[in-house]
Amino acid sequence: EGFRSNDEKKKKFKLINFMMLFNNQKMDSKGININKNDEIVLIISGYKDPMNAILQGLCINNEINLNNIIFKVVDIKNDRRVKFNKINIYKVMTPIVESIWENGLVKFLNPYEPEYYDAIKQNLKRKYEIIYKKPYNGELKLMIENMLKIKKKSIRIKNGYIHGYSNFEILVQCDKDMQKVAYYCGLGQNSSMGIGLLNYITGGE
Repeated sequence: EGFRSNDEKKKKFKLINFMMLFNNQKMDSKGININKNDEIVLIISGYKDPMNAILQGLCINNEINLNNIIFKVVDIKNDRRVKFNKINIYKVMTPIVESIWENGLVKFLNPYEPEYYDAIKQNLKRKYEIIYKKPYNGELKLMIENMLKIKKKSIRIKNGYIHGYSNFEILVQCDKDMQKVAYYCGLGQNSSMGIGLLNYITGGE
């Protein structure tokens, strides 16, 4: 179940994010190949309501269904506590995706154009308003630490491909509540597909 934003487009958000880590995977054109007894680490973050429901399901059923493959839950661990500051630096672990409609077609934005950062900010503000039930009017700045590290990645979905960018550190400057939105819900669109997940590096102020 998603959460509806209050802006003019009434976008619906599933306020979760995730990433899967494999120990012994093989990649091919069809996807990811794993062996029967391989272990997978599933990192999940998000807004408290969907996160609570996910944890309840994992604890009760002791298994998870991914693409009709059943995985047994071996252990559940809480993430290390993050100290949110006015300025935080994160590593982008999964691609940040942002797109706009242009001449009737989807145009995927890239980190070399200002619209990319504007779209990320708007997405964060919508998520913030859903969570805190008020608009965000504070400072919000984004800056990629090293543009030379940026990697483009195409992700296959049922209707084709989406294109995003990762493998870089990004500085986020905003208040602590907005930092929590960025960290737990991810940056950019398609967060519930495991897109835009961040790993905390350091912070200040």
